[in-house]
Parts: sequence; C-alpha cells; structure tokens
Amino acid sequence: MLPPRGQPHQKNGTRRTRYSRPVSPCRNCPLKAVCRPDSGAARRIYRSEHAVLVEAHRQRMAEQGVGRMRQRAGLVEHPFGTLKRWFGCDHFLVRGFHKVRGEMSLMVLGYNLLRVVNRRGVGGFRESCARRQQAKPVQVVAQLAG
Repeated sequence: MLPPRGQPHQKNGTRRTRYSRPVSPCRNCPLKAVCRPDSGAARRIYRSEHAVLVEAHRQRMAEQGVGRMRQRAGLVEHPFGTLKRWFGCDHFLVRGFHKVRGEMSLMVLGYNLLRVVNRRGVGGFRESCARRQQAKPVQVVAQLAG
C-alpha cells in the first residue's frame, strides 16, 4: 500500500497527489522486485485528480469502443466526405486553428442549409425563416458617436 504523502500540488493546471512509502517497510516484502525500481529508491506514484474519470473512460471504451466508433463513422464521416467533394479540397486553405475553425464552420453551415432546403423544400425553408423573423422582436442597438 502506498499512502498519500504531502499536499496535492498543481502541475500543468492539474492537481496531483504523490503516493510513496519509505524503503524500510519494503525490505522483507516478497514483491519487492516487482514493486520497487531497480535503483532501490522508494517508489513514487503521482495520481491526477482526474484519474478516476480516465479509468472509467478506458473501461467504457474497452467495453463499447468498437461499436461506438463504428456508429460515429456512420454519422460523422459522410458529411466530411461530402464537404471535401463539394469544395474539391483535401486540405484547408488557411493556416492557424482559429482560421481553420472559421473555414470549417462556413462549410458546415452551407452543408446544413442545403440539407434543410432538401428536406423542407425552398418554400418550406422560406416559411420557417419568415415565422422565426415574426416571432423575434427586432432590437436596434444605438451606436454611440466615439
């Protein structure tokens, strides 16, 4: 058993607790060769505050991972393939996370609008837009002369 030692401390924004045991109680232990490092020093283990969640996620993935990944592939990969075919690209046209995120957002918006039009038709899409416009009061923001 490794009891907690000292106070938890922050590392990279995560609280970690150190678990260790002095060398003396381990001298007569039959598992000493398995448990202790080769140098003979006391064993130290650091455990993140999120370790329980990580272990639960790993367990879930071991049990349901293959099925969930297949489901994800069926739901998500098709729109990405369609977007790539539409825009004839195999890479983004801009660099940087925020710019790529903006480019991807525009492609997804176009894809979603086309799906809505295909499902409801152009007339149905116009009617739903008109209903939303009537339901929301128009807010005019006065700009202050700077």
